[in-house]
Amino acid sequence: MGRLIQAELLKGRRSFGRKGLVIFPLLVSGMAIFLMGGQFTQIGAYNWWYMLLLPMVAALICINLIDSDKQLSFFNVNVVPISAAKIWRGKIWTGILYLLFGNGLVFGLTTISGIFFTAQYPIWRGLLAGLVLTLSWAWQIPFGLFVAARFNSIVTFISFLFLNIVCSIQTVAGGNLWYLPFAIAPRVMTPILGINPNGVPLEVGSPLHDTSVIVPGLIITSILFIVGYLLTTRWFAKGRYSHERA
Repeated sequence: MGRLIQAELLKGRRSFGRKGLVIFPLLVSGMAIFLMGGQFTQIGAYNWWYMLLLPMVAALICINLIDSDKQLSFFNVNVVPISAAKIWRGKIWTGILYLLFGNGLVFGLTTISGIFFTAQYPIWRGLLAGLVLTLSWAWQIPFGLFVAARFNSIVTFISFLFLNIVCSIQTVAGGNLWYLPFAIAPRVMTPILGINPNGVPLEVGSPLHDTSVIVPGLIITSILFIVGYLLTTRWFAKGRYSHERA
């Protein structure tokens, strides 16, 4: 598996999705510093990251992991002496690695901004936010890879943005529909960072301070990841992708 991941990393070294893992965290940190004027830079950066920029980055990652093979009509999948299932699993874990790197970079940049400006939370809480965000988002990698392989880049990008943004609005993620798959990440981040899904800091006594949603949310997304991992691997192993060539 390690060699498969290395191969995927090598293929994507010049892709925009790979560059976006650095560009977008720097962009969101810069936006928070200049637009917030030094106030709420940490929670602002994190909020904009998982509300808007992370869906874009994740979509680009999934597209880039698929398009390099799709442009060749998955010829390499059919000729290399490695099962299609292993190749697919390599793509999933590469996507997870990219996701972890992006969230880790946001954590690092927000931690640095907390040193120079007013810190809104301790370092351990920022680290927890990055880990929880990665775990609650992991299921979207096999989902995104499937959409990219089954359809095209435009459908993948628009669906990621639409579903994540719509489910991140206050009435969904901050309401009784927080258990919807795409709404879980912004909801579980709310009590960790002390910020509403709409970007407004939580008021004292707000019911959204309740941390009891974190464990159920992570359980739901973990189940989604396992199911998506198994089903999409089985789908790819059967060669269904061959009917959806670019």
